[in-house]
Amino acid sequence: MSTIRGLIFDMDGVLLDTEKIYFRCWLQSAKELGYPMSEEAALHVRSCCAAHAQPYFRQLYGENFDYFKVRDRRRELVSQYIAEHGVEQKSGIAELLQFCRESGLPYAIATATSKELAEQRLELAGLAGQFPQIVGGNQVLHGKPDPDIYLVAAKALHLPPEQCVAIEDSPNGITAGLSAHCNVILVPDLTPPEAGDRDRLFGIAENLKEVIPLLQAAGIGEKEHAKKSCIGSL
Repeated sequence: MSTIRGLIFDMDGVLLDTEKIYFRCWLQSAKELGYPMSEEAALHVRSCCAAHAQPYFRQLYGENFDYFKVRDRRRELVSQYIAEHGVEQKSGIAELLQFCRESGLPYAIATATSKELAEQRLELAGLAGQFPQIVGGNQVLHGKPDPDIYLVAAKALHLPPEQCVAIEDSPNGITAGLSAHCNVILVPDLTPPEAGDRDRLFGIAENLKEVIPLLQAAGIGEKEHAKKSCIGSL
């Protein structure tokens, strides 16, 4: 394993508690438009770009499935919900970002959401300006589960992807991170880890705060800890 020198966050389901909103709105949108979408199908397309989601749905519901109409209505429903209820942070963000800053570990966001909308949602969640590097799904030709977005995010950090940890919550995001040759930490959100995840991933954490000991086990933060210990002993 290469030395870890950077962190790349997925946004929805990792930083923001929004995947549950998308999930409900996929089901509602499909129902309104006459498609019997299953919960399994709605979960399957988390972080999934249109190029992969459209053929998946058409395989399930037929070639007449109007993916973009359903998706656009889902987006409307999500926006309406967030306008009324706001956006909540996932637990452990403050502690993990503080650890990154103290350890000199640069970090970025790689999200399937467009960059502009991501910035709006982060601001609503009280995280405006916390992430200097944000790569949105509208900035790459091939979205998740393809690796492009993690390759671009690693480049934004001026690091090879092998020296980055991707923090993800969904199978599509995990596939994107691994395909980019990032190390991947899973922080489960709507679904538990899948069989084999513990063997192929850098680690699994219950929440973002629990990512810290996984990074410490890889030697990240040791120098800063030693420096503070020396200062404290003077």
